[in-house]
Amino acid sequence: MTNIPARRSLLAAAICGALSAPALVQADEGLALEEVLVTAEKRESSLQETPISLLAFSSERLERFGISDLGDLAALAPNVTMSPFPNSRSSIVVFMRGVGNNDSQTTQDPAIGVYVDGVYIARSVGLTGDVADLERIEILRGPQGTLYGRNTTGGAINMITAKPGDEFGVSQQLSFGNRDFWQSLTKIETGKYQGVAAKVTYLESSHEGWVKNTGAGDNFGEEKKKAGRVAVRWDASDSVTVDYAYDFSEIDGPQHFYQKTAILADPVTAGLFGISGPASESRQESGAWWDKADPSSTEISGHTLIVTWDSPLGQFKSITGYRDLEERTRQDYGGGDQFFEANVEVEQDQFSQEFQLVGDVGANFRYVAGLYYFKEESFESEVDFNYNPFSVPPAYIQSENRQIDSDAQAYAIYGQATWTPQALDNKLDVTVGARYTVDERSARKNSINFAGGEQSGSEDWSNFNPSITVDYNWTEDLSTYAKVVTAYKAGGFNTRSTEAGFQPPFDEEEMTSYEVGLKSSWLNNRVSVNAAVFHSEYEDMQTQQITDNSTIFLTDVYNVGEAEIDGFEIDMMAVLLRGLTLQLSYGYTDADFVEYLDQRTTVAGPGGIPMANPGFGDDIASRSKMPYAPEHNYSLGLEYQRGIGSGSNTALLTASLDYSWTGERYGTAFNDDIQGFFLDDYGIVNTRLALSEIAVGDGQLEVAFWGRNMNDEDYMVHSISLGLYRAAVFGEPKSYGFDVKLSF
Repeated sequence: MTNIPARRSLLAAAICGALSAPALVQADEGLALEEVLVTAEKRESSLQETPISLLAFSSERLERFGISDLGDLAALAPNVTMSPFPNSRSSIVVFMRGVGNNDSQTTQDPAIGVYVDGVYIARSVGLTGDVADLERIEILRGPQGTLYGRNTTGGAINMITAKPGDEFGVSQQLSFGNRDFWQSLTKIETGKYQGVAAKVTYLESSHEGWVKNTGAGDNFGEEKKKAGRVAVRWDASDSVTVDYAYDFSEIDGPQHFYQKTAILADPVTAGLFGISGPASESRQESGAWWDKADPSSTEISGHTLIVTWDSPLGQFKSITGYRDLEERTRQDYGGGDQFFEANVEVEQDQFSQEFQLVGDVGANFRYVAGLYYFKEESFESEVDFNYNPFSVPPAYIQSENRQIDSDAQAYAIYGQATWTPQALDNKLDVTVGARYTVDERSARKNSINFAGGEQSGSEDWSNFNPSITVDYNWTEDLSTYAKVVTAYKAGGFNTRSTEAGFQPPFDEEEMTSYEVGLKSSWLNNRVSVNAAVFHSEYEDMQTQQITDNSTIFLTDVYNVGEAEIDGFEIDMMAVLLRGLTLQLSYGYTDADFVEYLDQRTTVAGPGGIPMANPGFGDDIASRSKMPYAPEHNYSLGLEYQRGIGSGSNTALLTASLDYSWTGERYGTAFNDDIQGFFLDDYGIVNTRLALSEIAVGDGQLEVAFWGRNMNDEDYMVHSISLGLYRAAVFGEPKSYGFDVKLSF
């Protein structure tokens, strides 16, 4: 892997820092950083006192970067990568510290747990749907098996929505930009009346695609979004609070354009299969599918009910969640040729119930305990077409038609206790935790590639995840911690499998991580520096393999991988001058396979024609790359705030400049000339200039101008190999616009 340029390496090593460190206090309040509160350990605590490698994006920072869904966080959090999944732009492939899942099928779970107000989101499909009113996003890097449970071998992401306030309020924001971008965000708060407060938020947006469709249909990447949220809070008594919320999100528009980046077959073979040029590793501004670019659609909705009781034993919380997902997508991978197309339909609903008890015993003992239940039902259908020159006559034929019904249930009990002995002046915290989980999964699959008809199976797994953390507070401004944590990802059935690959099911994968960290503040809280060094051991890694290059639409999942991952993160924030802050974050990951068994029955021979694999069963760890594990990534930000005007005619000027850089990475584990899903390094510049707190009658006005990818970086966000050629989706080019917001 190519190293980043020396100047970038020196910059990153010299002033490493964080996008999500504490926010700056208003300029007239001095040169100090304010405290940031998080709920990463199921109780409210300071980010600087939480022994986790943790990033927290406040609502102000989310607004600064124009973030309304998880996909907008790509490249902003070092050692975290987010890429679209080929079949669906609403899906995100999320990896942390080299751990994740690069598939979206309903019977294989992600490795990063995503939560909205404490409710686990089981599917990666729909994660780019807007959340209409976010208060904060917390990114917990590293295994989180004790408090968050299954499917957090890489880490967890908490999305916390804004709750209704006590006062009446209305705000309206309108945004406009190039490529016909517009967005409307409306918020209405009733204020509290007889213990009840409500908040309604509605968000709608639209933009043109950035690849002109020279054929039939809308431009590629064109998108229309709607999202809404109704939240109600009832203070039933001095000790009981009830929160209910309903949310929905809709996404409509054609998928992104997969352009050819390289033709791998010789001219004769390429011509036989109808593969033509041009192929380019630079972003194309126009293209076409072989027929009309029909739109895809995603609809998501959910209900959340949270009851909080401040009981004599501690704070008892009941979290009940129900979510529903429907998506229909059509994706053409031909880059203009009539070669390969996928039509996918996904329906999923889930119910979860969690009971938590968070409390203290005296001044030296804290605890968290909980029970958890989860149930999911899913349906998935995929119809694929590809060009077959050997049919009579040669035709674009149906190559796969599969339907999958699946069910999953999970049960868990967990607990975590922290002891602070008085003998060391209350400077030492020892935290011990454990979680026991039982997973049950069943699946039924019909496929035209299954000569034996329907296949079905059921399996259950159980896992025990202990953890221990030792945290020592050397001073009020300096603490260090050491921890050993574990997590696991449930097993399942492979819905994209060959006939032989459906049974037996693949088993769970496990992660053990050893981490040493630092949390510190310096110069009277003018500078904060947080760091973490980790070593992780990855066992029974679930890995997808194309076992037959003549049927690239079929992949099998095997527990073939064992890996070791080393790395570190350093996060810093500093007040350089009154009103001027610097944020810088750097992440390093060294991820290597220890074992990887080749299960491919065929490989590409001369001209891309399949042939028997002479290396079947060999250990190919030395030839494999950990997917989505860039060795280096960093981000740098400057923000300046200054009050202007005097008396009642004052306003706040905020200017920001941000740069994020991600190193080269691979999209699959095994990479040869045919399956080389390679993504090059890239860097993005974002800017924003805002004038806020402008008095308008009884309200306030804010005007902001923003630009994203202002350096117009030409970069791939996903690549795929189809045996005879490679294709890729490129990221959004330069975009710019302005916001106008009026609040009362």
